[in-house]
Amino acid sequence: TAGVASAADLPRKAPAPVVARAACAQFGGFYVGISGGGGYYSNTWSDRDAWTSELSDDLQRSNVRADKFGWLAGGGGGYNWQRNCTVFGIEIDYSWTNLKTTATETDGDLGIDTDSLTVTNKIRGLGTARTRAGVVVDDLLLYVTGGLAFANFRRTATQTDLNTPGSETFSSSTTRLGWTAGFGTEWAINANWSLKSEVLYASFSKDEKTYT
Repeated sequence: TAGVASAADLPRKAPAPVVARAACAQFGGFYVGISGGGGYYSNTWSDRDAWTSELSDDLQRSNVRADKFGWLAGGGGGYNWQRNCTVFGIEIDYSWTNLKTTATETDGDLGIDTDSLTVTNKIRGLGTARTRAGVVVDDLLLYVTGGLAFANFRRTATQTDLNTPGSETFSSSTTRLGWTAGFGTEWAINANWSLKSEVLYASFSKDEKTYT
């Protein structure tokens, strides 16, 4: 009986504290990162003043279109505001790329009388300045994004006359503005690292160049 009474007087062990888990992962604050992926470039070159007809009547083409896949690699950073499981942020990024298209048109004449037009368009770099908004489900951020796009374009047009022979080349390099929109997901690996996948569409307005 004494033993039972003694045991009853021992203090009980306090239960382990329950740590409340956040309802969703936290994405708020500043961040920086690196990026890589692929891109698809589509462009149309137009001869506005019949320059090609000076070489050959058969070379009169109003539009020369070309498309090409390529790679992009770069980095960026931004800032997120998070309230509960809703995120709003701003982001700036820049990528170097090998996106380049080349199209060659001929007048159809065979042999030494063949005249041709070769148009090359290249994007040297592509950047964006965007806002994004989304919701966090567990550890995954689902968002939409859009804003300003800017890119440096290098263009070359060369006419070749195999009968003379000879050639004439016009080229230009310019940075143009446009817009971009898309969507993406970002997975919080832990408190400090995340992995993001994103799809963006960028469009740039038409530009005109005069060569002398």
